[in-house]
Amino acid sequence: MNCFVSERCSDPIWIAVNTHPNRERTAEFNLRNQGYDVYVPLIRKQIRHARRVSDVLRPLFPGYLFVCLASTQSRWRPILSTVGVRSVVCTRDLPCILPNQFLADLMAREKDGVVARPASSPRVGESVRVGRGAFDGFVGKIIDLAENDRLVVLMDFLNRPVRVKISGDLLSVV
Repeated sequence: MNCFVSERCSDPIWIAVNTHPNRERTAEFNLRNQGYDVYVPLIRKQIRHARRVSDVLRPLFPGYLFVCLASTQSRWRPILSTVGVRSVVCTRDLPCILPNQFLADLMAREKDGVVARPASSPRVGESVRVGRGAFDGFVGKIIDLAENDRLVVLMDFLNRPVRVKISGDLLSVV
């Protein structure tokens, strides 16, 4: 599911395509077979199962992928009948066009086909302080990374360790 943008897409117009649950790979394969340029940004995620920890690649945006069209006049309706595709993200009857800079920034953050987290983001094991919200002022330790840029923080609350999922923008490294 790596990015491949051919020379046909010199001035790309990117649209978002909604896939059936866990069918990003199927939709990508079938769209590529139809001649579309497809981009599915991936992240590396740790999975724990039966006392085993393994790294797997998961879509950054589960249920979505991006398709490059040569122009606004390109035929996009065949995408709707592609196996694995649920719909095209549209406004009225036209697909929503994504800013090219958004996808260029995602592609620039890729290393070995995987979108890397920003270097400034907190890491597992670091102590952090909550800056605002219900837990304002509390200090905890990051124990895991969750979906949607949320972090699992272990805090001492009422003399008990409590696991809290919290947005990374609310935290500062101590």
